[in-house]
Amino acid sequence: MVGRWRGLVVLVVSVVVAAACAGGEDSEPVMLSLGYPFAVDHPLRVQVLDPWAEDVWEASGNTVGVEIHPEQALSPAAETYANVVAGGQDIGWALQGYSPGRFPATGVVEMPFVFGSAAEGTAALWALYEEFEALRGEYSDVKVLGLWTTGPGDLWLVDGAASAVADIAGLTLRSPSPVQAEVIRALGAVPAIMAAPDMRAAIDAGEIDGLLTVDTALATHNLVDVIESGTECRCYVLAGFLVMNLDTWNSLSPDQQAAIDDVSIRTVSDAAAGFYDRASITAARQNAEAGIVKIRLDDDQLEEWKQAAGGVVDDWVGDNTGFDARAMYERMLELSAG
Repeated sequence: MVGRWRGLVVLVVSVVVAAACAGGEDSEPVMLSLGYPFAVDHPLRVQVLDPWAEDVWEASGNTVGVEIHPEQALSPAAETYANVVAGGQDIGWALQGYSPGRFPATGVVEMPFVFGSAAEGTAALWALYEEFEALRGEYSDVKVLGLWTTGPGDLWLVDGAASAVADIAGLTLRSPSPVQAEVIRALGAVPAIMAAPDMRAAIDAGEIDGLLTVDTALATHNLVDVIESGTECRCYVLAGFLVMNLDTWNSLSPDQQAAIDDVSIRTVSDAAAGFYDRASITAARQNAEAGIVKIRLDDDQLEEWKQAAGGVVDDWVGDNTGFDARAMYERMLELSAG
């Protein structure tokens, strides 16, 4: 299906496609629509998805182009995956946590206090995908082009600072997904699940006292001037996806499919993880330069947070009886330990 123009920024490959068509190609290239909920200049789009789309164009012999539509132009954040499945857009990028209840097995990587980097989380996610049918089955209705995790998400407060669990008791904190909502409850605070683009408006309206998010999100979502402090807790990583509608995938020729696979799957996944880890280093410096004080929990303090949130894993295991959730979690711990 052809992506619709909506007055949005479209990849330069579209211009190349037009030139190719004018040059007398035997058939018009296939144009695929890719929609996502974040800003037009989101760094992952600029540094990962734009180059990936160019790679698709080149690898396919200039027969498959990608038109990118940002800022929920094709579907709301919570409906991105479902819209891909339904055929409303060819390709979607978003976070699994934006679709509560749809990815229970994938949620294992979002358990608290496990990963120290996006590279670690992404490698573990792919290992679990390959080893556990229950996780693979969550994506049986799409063609998976990429799966990755963000870097570790931490706590950020509009006012004050937190080093002990008691410091956040009763506060309303933004949660990026249901798993983190349970962590927030376990720590004695009140969760408010919302997509990243909604965080600034929620702070301005006084609806939240702080948030769980990655350090790169402060600049990306215009939060630097409203955050006073952070707490480095490695509270979670978030899973992300890049998926294609199955009918669209099946409509491509075998050569086109092979070309897309060559530049996708682990290639684009590892590129996304690398982006997050590099960006995290830069963001940490920039946030500090902006005057945001970040507390690093010592071992005893972190242990208090872990003990308070210890029931989250047990609850997740108990809620997911359709697959061996405990075995999946234990395997993830083995993978994270190296």
